[in-house]
Amino acid sequence: MKRLRRRLFLHFSFQFISLAVGMIVLFVLLMLILVGVMTKHEAEVNYYQAKVESVAMDTGNSINILKMAEGWDENLAEEEVWVQIINDHGEVIDASNVPSDFPDSYGQHDLYRMQHDKELLGYSLYFYLETTYDEPHLFVLGKKEKAHTLLQQLKDDYSSEDIVDQARVGEIAEKLQPMDGYLEIWDENNQLLQSIGKSSNAKEDLPLDIYIRNIKPDTYSSKASFHRDQETGHLWVLYTPNEHKKELQLTSLQEIIMAFAISVAIFLLLAIMLSFWNGFRYGNPLFIFTSWLSRMGNGQYEEVLTEKEKKLIFKKNGKVRMKYRLYAEVFQAFYDMAEKLDQSKKERERLEKTREEWMTGLSHDLRTPLTTMQGYGTLLESGQYDWSKQELEEIGKTIDDKSKYMLSLIEDFSLSFQLKNDTSIANFEPTEINGVMETILEKFHEDRTLSDYHLSLEPLGYSFKLPIAKRWFERMVDNLIYNAINHNPAGTTIKVKLETADPSHLKIVIEDDGIGMDEETRKNLFNRYYRGTHTEARTEGSGLGMSIAMQIAKLHKGSVSVESVVGRWTVVEIVLPVGGE
Repeated sequence: MKRLRRRLFLHFSFQFISLAVGMIVLFVLLMLILVGVMTKHEAEVNYYQAKVESVAMDTGNSINILKMAEGWDENLAEEEVWVQIINDHGEVIDASNVPSDFPDSYGQHDLYRMQHDKELLGYSLYFYLETTYDEPHLFVLGKKEKAHTLLQQLKDDYSSEDIVDQARVGEIAEKLQPMDGYLEIWDENNQLLQSIGKSSNAKEDLPLDIYIRNIKPDTYSSKASFHRDQETGHLWVLYTPNEHKKELQLTSLQEIIMAFAISVAIFLLLAIMLSFWNGFRYGNPLFIFTSWLSRMGNGQYEEVLTEKEKKLIFKKNGKVRMKYRLYAEVFQAFYDMAEKLDQSKKERERLEKTREEWMTGLSHDLRTPLTTMQGYGTLLESGQYDWSKQELEEIGKTIDDKSKYMLSLIEDFSLSFQLKNDTSIANFEPTEINGVMETILEKFHEDRTLSDYHLSLEPLGYSFKLPIAKRWFERMVDNLIYNAINHNPAGTTIKVKLETADPSHLKIVIEDDGIGMDEETRKNLFNRYYRGTHTEARTEGSGLGMSIAMQIAKLHKGSVSVESVVGRWTVVEIVLPVGGE
């Protein structure tokens, strides 16, 4: 699943990174649109101010040196304007199309007067202060305003009079005609004293328009030049056509709001499309997973995917389709899980059948001694017979044997579950293993009922201690030797050998030359409910002996393995770690 984890990580990381990059790109585009709108707005409402700012943006090849870019000389000459770049010491470091009589440096008084009057030697001035370099620089653009010059001339010739004499009105009208101008004279009481020229070129200004014209001159269809006579207090206003007039359809705020609204709408649309795409891509497999889990809940382990689902997921060549490839390992895991669950189901059914057979056998094993004991009890209770001492001893011995047999069955059953569920029952102590094995084998040698079997021990050639739970260790070896005796005919040779194949493990080998066992019996030998079914084998017992032996070996962190050939031999090997680890 590492590949799936890595693929999911990369897939979703790519999605979120792409989304983040998209948002950044959208934000940058929005900022560019915003800057463009503001620049366009500025250019539309104040043409020459935008011009000087454009010159400043297109100027400078390094951090320390400012130089106007090529191409501006022709552009400025064509529009009959000039530009000077002034550093913080008042020195002109670069210029374009400047008249020859202009200074190449300015003092503090000169710059103050230029800022206040916005006029120099008959030229209207526009300023832009650049502060992104090491030192501030002032860009100054000059524009020869013919209307301003004409107004200055008219003011000099006629401002001494309260109103212009009717005889001289014609002179002024002739001077205004080439410029298509219109002159108004206002007194200090805001009364219009006189107007000369074509009034169609003027608009009825409101009082605040004088400030608006200063900031946004190109929003008006006419240009206005103002002069106030200090002696009479009259205000002279000359209107001329504005060649840079731009009718604005929207205010800058409306355009910004519109740009934001369009951007949000695009982002929302992309987010909705991505949501639907994600929902389809990741939701569809979830429906398939849910259907599979539902079938698993109903025990249909053999049907992982329906034919319809297979066509959706797999191509004709058996490969997973691109849109489901992200979950390729999941589908493979489904097949593996279904196979294991199916095997587990079959194994559970087989174990259940074996358990029922075992319970039947165990009931039979318990019923047989109980029937015998019950029969003797009934005879003794009836008082119909005079039992001799020998007969009573035989009855007592029979009842005792049957009772011990029943107790051993119950102990086996209890011990099996005790070992499986509680490992704290063992107390491990270092024990000399040769002596323990000799004690176990001596017990079998002393049993006269086993005299027909040839048992032998091959101990280690040196003293060897092993941490064991002595009682359980003996029970393990007993069970394995008894199994070799119970399932082999008289005359079978049984050898028990101790070996240390490597320094870290002890090997106990129990081998016989008996009838062996088939593959099915070998595989199920350590099953808790399995009892061998050889025709020559004894069928008494709980069927737990080998299972208990395996559990005791695991209690010692060891293992038990069996190899056998039918009709020839059987070898059981117990491998225990020397350190009990």
